[in-house]
Amino acid sequence: MDPIFSNFKSEDQEILISLPYRVGLYVSFADTSGGFEAQEAELQTLSNILREFAEDFCKSEFSQKLLMESLRARAMWPAWSSGIERVPEQAQYITAILETQFDNRSLRAFKEVMVEIAMSVAMAFREESDDVRSSGLLGGLFGKLFGGGSAAIGHNNISKSERAALNRLCKAMNYDMKARG
Repeated sequence: MDPIFSNFKSEDQEILISLPYRVGLYVSFADTSGGFEAQEAELQTLSNILREFAEDFCKSEFSQKLLMESLRARAMWPAWSSGIERVPEQAQYITAILETQFDNRSLRAFKEVMVEIAMSVAMAFREESDDVRSSGLLGGLFGKLFGGGSAAIGHNNISKSERAALNRLCKAMNYDMKARG
């Protein structure tokens, strides 16, 4: 494990490292209306998102290393799939720990990554348009998500139950979607 995580107790390390995967599952499991097909698309997208985010050098060093650790621990993903309803509580707990260790910019970067993962999974089933396929996940999807402001939590492609899950997650981390910049 990367030394960057040595400041955390072992039980907190597991919560922290599982959080990128679990926030995606949390939103995915919030809406079962699309059935198995939607959930499979969202889970595949979650795996792709974690991989692409880990390769994105624009993220903070901590967030990037966190995503890499989460990917390395892929064998744990089935175990991390239980107790998903506790994700907001765990996100709040980890955010409180990080507040004592990070400056505001690094803390905001961590929160943004968690919310981006959750939003991307929420949009996964319905966001298979040509521009997403042609420009890649990050280029197409995040251009829509964070480009023109069209993907606020109220975005049409995010169901009511997924919006509620995203709102709970944002509230737990004290993250204001409107303050993104």
